[in-house]
Amino acid sequence: MRTKAILSLLAACTLSSFAAQANSALSSEQIRELLASPQRPAEDLERDEPRQPEKILAFTGVGEGQHVLDFFAGGGWYSELFSKAVGPQGKVYVQNDEVIWRFAEKGLNKRTKDNRLSNLVRFDNMPIVDMSIAKNSLDLVFTALNYHDLFFTHSTQNGKQVSLRDDIVDYKAALRKIKEAMKEDGIFVIIDHAAVAGSGYEAANNLHRIDPAIVKFQMEEAGFKLIEEAFYLRNPNDDLTKLVFDPSVRGKTDRFVYKFTKR
Repeated sequence: MRTKAILSLLAACTLSSFAAQANSALSSEQIRELLASPQRPAEDLERDEPRQPEKILAFTGVGEGQHVLDFFAGGGWYSELFSKAVGPQGKVYVQNDEVIWRFAEKGLNKRTKDNRLSNLVRFDNMPIVDMSIAKNSLDLVFTALNYHDLFFTHSTQNGKQVSLRDDIVDYKAALRKIKEAMKEDGIFVIIDHAAVAGSGYEAANNLHRIDPAIVKFQMEEAGFKLIEEAFYLRNPNDDLTKLVFDPSVRGKTDRFVYKFTKR
């Protein structure tokens, strides 16, 4: 009986913790005000339609005072939105490893010039496992359109294959590091371009896509539980065999949106 009572109490505490986080989330009105801010760069606004940030921010449950990790953040398009969402009492960690950094450096430096986003902590040109983030401190972990880059090792430039990494990232170590940094009620949201089922890691190199089943399996394996899926960015008409930068599909790819918690 005592064991049963303890388990019931733990379950109640977990549910209470998730409820508290949900209550801290920005309202729809606050999200709309954030997106309409005149401080947003004009070029960012051009991507609102294909990225649906109003719906995605609501899905993440981001709120004032939270600590957020935007890993493989690229030029920081979402990092900026999170910076505004969490406010001066919050913090946003922005991470790019050696591969992403070479494409992100110029844009991220411009975005953060003159301490423009003062609550950002940058991990530039740094592997996920080397980030310095306190354990059990993150309310939200987020990555958009870049999870596949854990398996991105080479690309074709001017008709020649260029090596970017010797091997894939140790995704198990990366996810373990992230899990340790998350609060018990933390949320982990992954958005990426869908690849053909069974296409394996090579789709990351050739098409910048990933089979959603790989993501689900790896997250489950790492001790996460899929609790919700959003369909705002799905497109059944996308040709999953095409490179995401192909003009016929760019900005219109079939993208899955998953929300995980720690098990």
